[in-house]
Amino acid sequence: MAALQVAALQVQRRSDMQVIRAPRETQIGHGRTLEEHSKVLGALVSGQVAMMEHLKAITDRLGITPPGHSSEE
Repeated sequence: MAALQVAALQVQRRSDMQVIRAPRETQIGHGRTLEEHSKVLGALVSGQVAMMEHLKAITDRLGITPPGHSSEE
């Protein structure tokens, strides 16, 4: 009888450990997703900044003042 109780406790312990691990594994996965998204967002922002700088250089070279900007900026 004691062996059955020990076996049942071992099964319960394994089950409990799975329940404990599941949220942690989910949290780790979400952390990785957030890290990937932040890298993509950083690349997008860097690309947009580069495009704006390039556009400003072109408009400066052509002597064009974008709407809403004074020529003294």
